[in-house]
Amino acid sequence: MQKSILIFSNGEKIGDGIIKLPLLNEIRKRLPKYKIVWMTNKGSTVYNHQLKNIAKNYIDEIIEKANLNIFFWKNISNSYNLEDLKFDYIFDTQKAVLRTIALKRIKCLKFISSSASGILSDIKIKKANNEQRKYYLEDLYDLLNLIKTDDIQKDFEIPIPQELENRLYNIFDKQNKYIGIAPGAGEKNKIWPLENYISIVDYYQNKSYKIVFFLGPQEIDIKTKLMNRFPDAILPEEKISNFTGPEIVMGSTKFLSCALSNDSGVSHMLSTNLCPLIKLFGPKEAKKFTPVNKNIHTLSAKQFNSNKIESIKIEKVIEKINDILE
Repeated sequence: MQKSILIFSNGEKIGDGIIKLPLLNEIRKRLPKYKIVWMTNKGSTVYNHQLKNIAKNYIDEIIEKANLNIFFWKNISNSYNLEDLKFDYIFDTQKAVLRTIALKRIKCLKFISSSASGILSDIKIKKANNEQRKYYLEDLYDLLNLIKTDDIQKDFEIPIPQELENRLYNIFDKQNKYIGIAPGAGEKNKIWPLENYISIVDYYQNKSYKIVFFLGPQEIDIKTKLMNRFPDAILPEEKISNFTGPEIVMGSTKFLSCALSNDSGVSHMLSTNLCPLIKLFGPKEAKKFTPVNKNIHTLSAKQFNSNKIESIKIEKVIEKINDILE
């Protein structure tokens, strides 16, 4: 009988889903013959939606919105046939104690969780030292090491569907050099002024670089301003159909010399496939939200003795980009 592992989360939006792709890769790499089942609690997961074509390389089955609740276990179990399930491992990636207690009622040989300081885990978890973690995904790697240890693949590249890659080759001319620009973000205090991005584009267009804009569906006003100013710029998501926006952005990174972005969901997409990325931070701590990856460079308002992202100087961004391009 095929061995299996259940991975439990509270659901993934696009940023979380992309951040966890290297973890999925590690699970598949270390447990190649296992059936991998991904279960979400209340939320849905982009692995069953925007990132479905990519996630299918790692996940065999998805159970969404299981709504585990220890007080209503019988009704939940009947709805999802949870009493019929049995796994070799259950890997709990969240820390809500009551959810973990409910999850533990699913049959398995080994249950692994850091919830409640690891008390509920079948395998003893070493307590982290008092040093602040550089990157939160490290905690999940520590849990995975309890199942099977291995070196983390540093040069992980997200697999892009071949059809999408073929279409991108029709957009990006090998004779040109491209810089990606993602000037949006979900929160105002994360957005470097648009005028600064325009200055960056002016500078590199004068150096014969082609500009590629990555903009979300809510950023119509920004798109209008930028395309009126730079009509020759490329918008890949408007040139390709039948693939999701995240897939197109991640596929495009293969053709970029580098990219510049605020701290946003798009920045996670641009950091894939070893594309050199400069990520701008305002009030948030850069180390906590940036994977340890040699292709990702950060500039933070804190480096300019401020919490305001507009304090980041244009000339410092240009200097950083030039360091990458040289």
